[in-house]
Amino acid sequence: MKHLKAALFMSTAAGILAASTGAFAQETYEVAVIRWSPDDIYFNGVQLGQDLERQRLEEEYGVTIEFRVFGANDVSEQRTALDAQLARGVDGVLLVPWRGESMRGPVQQMRDEGIPVVTSNAWVPDAPQTFVAFDNEEAGMLGGQAIVNRLNELRGEDWPAQGGVIIELRCIITASFDIGRHTGYHAVLDPIVEANDGLTIETREAGCDGGDARSAVDDIISRYGPENILAVASIDGTMGIGGAVPAFEAQGMLFPPDDPRHIPITTVDGTVPELQAIARGHIDHASVQPAIGEGVMSMRLLFDMMHSGEIPEAPTEASVLYEDGDELWMPVQVIPSEAFDGAWYRTTAYSVPEDVNYDDPRVWSNQMHLHDNGVLPDFTQ
Repeated sequence: MKHLKAALFMSTAAGILAASTGAFAQETYEVAVIRWSPDDIYFNGVQLGQDLERQRLEEEYGVTIEFRVFGANDVSEQRTALDAQLARGVDGVLLVPWRGESMRGPVQQMRDEGIPVVTSNAWVPDAPQTFVAFDNEEAGMLGGQAIVNRLNELRGEDWPAQGGVIIELRCIITASFDIGRHTGYHAVLDPIVEANDGLTIETREAGCDGGDARSAVDDIISRYGPENILAVASIDGTMGIGGAVPAFEAQGMLFPPDDPRHIPITTVDGTVPELQAIARGHIDHASVQPAIGEGVMSMRLLFDMMHSGEIPEAPTEASVLYEDGDELWMPVQVIPSEAFDGAWYRTTAYSVPEDVNYDDPRVWSNQMHLHDNGVLPDFTQ
C-alpha cells in the first residue's frame, strides 16, 4: 500500500496546484461526490483515486475531508441528490454528470455562489468549470488505428476493397466523452470508408449497456451476414466485452487472434475484464482511460480551491504539469476549452497492448485490483 501511494502521488504540488503553507481557515471539509452507478468499474477506480488523494491531503495538512457519495446513471436522480447536498451545505463538489447538458444550471449556480466544483469524464457544456479527463478523441484515434493495423495483418492491406461492415457501439451520443471517441474513431476510419464503396460503418447507440450492445451486434450480424463483419469499435469496455464478444461467441465467430477470420474488437477504458479479454485473444486493443489519475487530479484541484477560497480563471494559454512524472497518466496538459469557461486538465491516454502489456501493474485497473486484493488479476482465466 505504501509503495502504491508513493508511486501514485510522487508529484504532490506543482505550478498552480501548489498548496498554501499558511494556516487553514477550517479543519473539516464536506465534499459531495456525484458520480455514475456504484457498480460501474471505471468510476469505482476514479473514486479510489479521489479517496487515496483525500487520505494524502489529510495526512499532509492535518485536515479532515468527508465524502458524501451518491451514484446513479440517471439525470433526475443525480440532480435531486446534488440539490439535496447543496441545500445541506458543502465545501466542494466532485461531479461526473450522467448527461452533462442537464447540469448547466446547477454548475452555473455553484459558480455564482462561489462553491468549488470539479467535473470529470464528461464536461458540462457552456458552464464555468474545472474539468479533468483524458483526450477522448485521441483514445478513439488510437482504437481506430488499431483496427486498421489488425485488419492489415489478418486480411492484407487490400481489405478495404473487399468491402464489409465495421460496427461502432456508442454509449450516449450527446455526452462529450462519447462524441470525442466517436470523432476519433471516424477520423481514422472515414477516409478509408469513403474511398471504398463496399465498406460501411454501422453505428448503434447502446447506452454503455452490455445487453443492449449484444442485441445491436446480433441484429447487425443478422442483417449483413457473419462473413461481412470486419471489426467492432466500442466507445467503452462494457459494450465490447458484454456485447460484441458474447454475440460472436454465440455465432461461432470468435476466432483466435492469429486466424485470418478473427474480427478485431477495440474498446476504451482499460478495466480488468478488458485486460483479461486481451490476454485471452478475444479483443485486440484498449485505449486506457486513467481512472485513478482522473480521481487524483480532480480531488487535488478541488482541495486547492476549497482551502484557498479562490476559483481560478480560465487559462489563456496551454501549460504542462508533471512533465517528468512516472505515472502512465502523466504529463497533464492544462488547456483552455472551447466548450466551457475554464481549464481542461488533460491526462495522458495510452494503449494496451501497444504501449504497455495487459499485466503492467501501472495500469489503473491493475492498481485497483492490487489495492483491493494484494495481487494482480488472474489473466489465465
